[in-house]
Amino acid sequence: MYTYSSISAVHRLFDYVEEGGSDVKVTVIKNKTDPKIVWSFYPASKYIKFRNTQTGLEVYAPENNRSDERKRYQLIGFVAGTDKIVVKLRFTVVDNDRKAKRILEIGGPIKFNVNHKKTPYRTEYMISDFTAGIFNDWEFSPLKITFLANQSGSAIMYARPKDDDIVEGTERFVLSLKKISRKLVSHVQSKVVDIIDNDVVGEWSEWLTFSKCQRGIFGDCYMSMLRQCTSAGSGLSVNAHCHGQSLKRSRCAC
Repeated sequence: MYTYSSISAVHRLFDYVEEGGSDVKVTVIKNKTDPKIVWSFYPASKYIKFRNTQTGLEVYAPENNRSDERKRYQLIGFVAGTDKIVVKLRFTVVDNDRKAKRILEIGGPIKFNVNHKKTPYRTEYMISDFTAGIFNDWEFSPLKITFLANQSGSAIMYARPKDDDIVEGTERFVLSLKKISRKLVSHVQSKVVDIIDNDVVGEWSEWLTFSKCQRGIFGDCYMSMLRQCTSAGSGLSVNAHCHGQSLKRSRCAC
């Protein structure tokens, strides 16, 4: 999306930043005769910041352990030495310190309601976060909803955590419903979710006594001994994982 003024053009792909997440690049296109632009956020805040680059700015939200109640800010560009405003960009801070919804790794789903008003432009809705491997941890239904130009409507999108066999502990995700239209990705709604891992580090039980000596299909005789990987349990449905083998075999005469 481009915002034009008499002295510059400004482009950004996202209108939101996640706390502790990736920077959002703001490209400023200027002519040689254009005056210098001085940038500031309104209101000033420690929750959202920017750094100057050769091509413009990088907007970011530093990691912290407090909830930001405001969430929306304006990045304002002034002509240096004056109070003349030439650019205004709104940014939303997606806070990861809000109270989280806690669900089991085999639980879910998380529901997002999509309510789309008619616009002259094609618009798409998707759920994501700033984690590169989001599709390794979540499955989405549907992956995307599309509204054509001058079309309105409503829909429901679901995000469900994927069950795996890896001991990861409780993980926090910030899922965002985003709207994509006219080359701008806009924030619609976010939900903070803690996934309680159902995979735990277990402990081996004592070995059971050897079984009777039995002849195998290839004529060799073996007796076997078993042990179980167990967890103390917390009343949840858990999968215990232990290092080593659960079966021990020994040759015997039969």
